[in-house]
Amino acid sequence: MSDRTGIHPLLTVFAALALFVGVVGGYVWFNSKPPASAGEVVSLSTYSIHRELSTGSSLGGISGGANIYDEVIVIANVRVRSKTSVPTAVFDVWGNLTLNDDEVQHSIAANPTDFHKVFIAYPELAPQQKAPLANGTVIQPGQQIEGQVIFHFPISAQEWNQREAFNVTVEFQHEKNLVIPVAPGTGQATPAGAPSSTGAQHPAAR
Repeated sequence: MSDRTGIHPLLTVFAALALFVGVVGGYVWFNSKPPASAGEVVSLSTYSIHRELSTGSSLGGISGGANIYDEVIVIANVRVRSKTSVPTAVFDVWGNLTLNDDEVQHSIAANPTDFHKVFIAYPELAPQQKAPLANGTVIQPGQQIEGQVIFHFPISAQEWNQREAFNVTVEFQHEKNLVIPVAPGTGQATPAGAPSSTGAQHPAAR
């Protein structure tokens, strides 16, 4: 017996089952494909920022204490090699940081505008500046590219140095992500010196 649409109920069940199998099969195939790319972090440097500002008992921190601001800027030079037979493109890049208390932080690579602002705000970093690894960069089959990415983490130099893990993830269009682990101890950050009203910034390179 068929319903008013003229479609036998069993056909509907079979169609739904076929769709489910197709979706699951596609997911398994995509995730079991060999890596479409390979890469490494060629070099990594850090720049720690520490500011301690006392604004008085009415505006300051707890009981009028200092307001403390910590940040670590991570500059990574990344190399990527295509292993596909067709062109692919970089869709996005981000950094994944696991602290020693297992807290995980993510930072999207600075966009082109913010990338250049970093070297303006901190001119002492200018000698390290290289061409950025921009979103949309097309990689031809077998081609190797290299570019620079910048991440920001709201942590102290000590927290960075004591991290559990850090990796750089490159996301591609229509391909599996490339996850590049960075060895512990790479890019140690130099702790800021005695706090001051203007803050202290100290670069540290691999």
